[in-house]
Amino acid sequence: MKLNLNLASRRYVNKFALQRGFWVLLCLLLVFIGWQVNTLLIDNQTLQQNQQRVQELKRQLQTLQGAPRKPLTEEKRKDLEKKYKRVKDLLDLDAFRWTALLDRMETLLPDGVSLHGFKPDYAKKSLAITGYARDLGKMRLFLDRLLKNEKFAQVYLKRHQRITVKDYAAKDREVISFSIQIEGVF
Repeated sequence: MKLNLNLASRRYVNKFALQRGFWVLLCLLLVFIGWQVNTLLIDNQTLQQNQQRVQELKRQLQTLQGAPRKPLTEEKRKDLEKKYKRVKDLLDLDAFRWTALLDRMETLLPDGVSLHGFKPDYAKKSLAITGYARDLGKMRLFLDRLLKNEKFAQVYLKRHQRITVKDYAAKDREVISFSIQIEGVF
């Protein structure tokens, strides 16, 4: 085996391909630098806008903190008090649970007694109930149950009378019509 080695000869270098690769690499580098500069400019612009907005909000906060408050006029104060009272009354009325009251009435109501009218008086916190009882004993039993219930402050029998009504079979029956006032309901 014979090796030829000529140290005087130069190697062949493809200068054209080398220059083309150099220019492609340079173009890629310029595009990357341009993209980075563009991102930097956009970020800088956003930062400046945010700083201006922060300064504007600080000025607004200082004016609000340092602004003297106008005293309420008597008329405006009375108007606000009326609105407050009206809203408070509406919230109090809305907070009352009618279903709980009707459930309580159902448990207290004996057989032979039927209720046919509820009339609330929110200002006096009372409730007027009208109904019918088969006889005086049934009405007394209902009244006693109402008086024993701790959830009602006072129970008053306002009126009672014997009347004639028609039942489901269209027969005339004699019943006791009554009216009861319950205080401390609401």
